[in-house]
Amino acid sequence: MRNSLAARCRLFMPTRLQIAFTLLSLLFSARPGRGQETPVPDITSESETDFHDLVFRIQRVGKLLSGAQILRVAGRYHGELVGLDVFLEPAWKEGQIDANVPITIYRGTVALRSAGEGSDRLLGAMDELYATAQHPRKMRTQTSFAAISLEGDPRDLKAGSTKLKLFFESDDETHYAELYLNIDWKTAKVHLDEKDPDYRAAIVRALSAQ
Repeated sequence: MRNSLAARCRLFMPTRLQIAFTLLSLLFSARPGRGQETPVPDITSESETDFHDLVFRIQRVGKLLSGAQILRVAGRYHGELVGLDVFLEPAWKEGQIDANVPITIYRGTVALRSAGEGSDRLLGAMDELYATAQHPRKMRTQTSFAAISLEGDPRDLKAGSTKLKLFFESDDETHYAELYLNIDWKTAKVHLDEKDPDYRAAIVRALSAQ
């Protein structure tokens, strides 16, 4: 009898997979700006002549109990939908660049995460735009970067424009890279901008699944 009752109870207990999907649906519940009704941009539409600065529209925003924030961003390249998830770790250390310079900065960690096939297409687009000829097939599940704020407070994206400099750190100098991540809540845009063309190959390599 006890075994039969336990079996019936298990039918109504959520599985780990069900819990994960429930949390995911709750996670991506908020929308900045006008949300998905606004068309996503061509990712190259705001690039400069010598730099391939990529622009995306924020489609979903979520916050975990830990305080970590996640943005799902999307754009188009040659008419196809591309995008990724931007994950901001919760721990940001407040400080100053110099004791004589009254500018507050924050140091923390940002991860660029694959959101599926659209991320694989994005990585292929970056390889093409950067002319790195690596021909990656798949974006890595997650690539972590050390981050330092240049403007705004990454703990509160709604407060205004947040500009971050990202560093992909490696003991191998050929794998080291820097780039900029700019988040504008008001316009619901995210920019992934180049720091230096010399880092292009390292960026594609860092984001590629091995």
